[in-house]
Amino acid sequence: MKIILVSLLGMAVPAMDDPSATSCTPLPGVEALRDARPDFVIVGEAHGTAELPAAFADLVCAYAAAGTPLTVGLEFLPAEQPVLDAYLASSGDDAAKAALLASPAWTIRDGRASQAIFGLIEALRKMKATHGDLAVVAFDHPSERPGTSATREKGMADLLLAAKRGRPTAPVLALTGNGHAGKSEWTSLGPPFAAMAQLLPAERTIAISFHVEGGEIWSCWRETPEADEACGPRPIRARSDSRPRGIEAGSGRKGFDATLSVGSPFTASLPAKPAP
Repeated sequence: MKIILVSLLGMAVPAMDDPSATSCTPLPGVEALRDARPDFVIVGEAHGTAELPAAFADLVCAYAAAGTPLTVGLEFLPAEQPVLDAYLASSGDDAAKAALLASPAWTIRDGRASQAIFGLIEALRKMKATHGDLAVVAFDHPSERPGTSATREKGMADLLLAAKRGRPTAPVLALTGNGHAGKSEWTSLGPPFAAMAQLLPAERTIAISFHVEGGEIWSCWRETPEADEACGPRPIRARSDSRPRGIEAGSGRKGFDATLSVGSPFTASLPAKPAP
């Protein structure tokens, strides 16, 4: 799969199939990725940016514009599935938005329940209205330790594998924290254990990391283990020179096949539901 991906992304790619029909913003490199026909496309993100969920929405939109059946994975616990399904089937009116935001997931403050993620769900609702063969699966899994664990990673992978078995003709496009998305172990935790994407079929999975051009992200932190948690915009240091927006083969990060660039510094995306 990786050899095919490198070959395809090295080619000049045509314009997306009538992106105006589904209000897509073209994302260079998506057509080659789509033509590689992976079963799983796992996009790693830094939680709390405005740009990465928007770029993921453009990736999904490019598949939808081509008429491809789709399963889209979002990093929510399965308990959120009925609420997500109800919103996707709604008109997106104020009552539907209020019902979605009333669910427990939107009390999370660390960037996973941001305005940008809400905007992604709204984009998926609109795509589903015009492209009926689109399903959304909540694939997060509880962890018995802070952050993540081998149990959580396996549970996330199992949910995506089940989603693929349930809709075998539909590729699974999933957005998740970058640590879950790589096809390598969590080396920062001891002992290391397999990340979610490492538990998917390697030859049928493309793992995509992201390029950091600086800017800000919304995150939560503690100055000391005993301190209260603080949340807000935080600067993120650029890792290299600017790159044009799009997806290209290769990554400087272990366990990834490709890199997503948004073409600009990040801006912090605030929580979709204000703190009480």
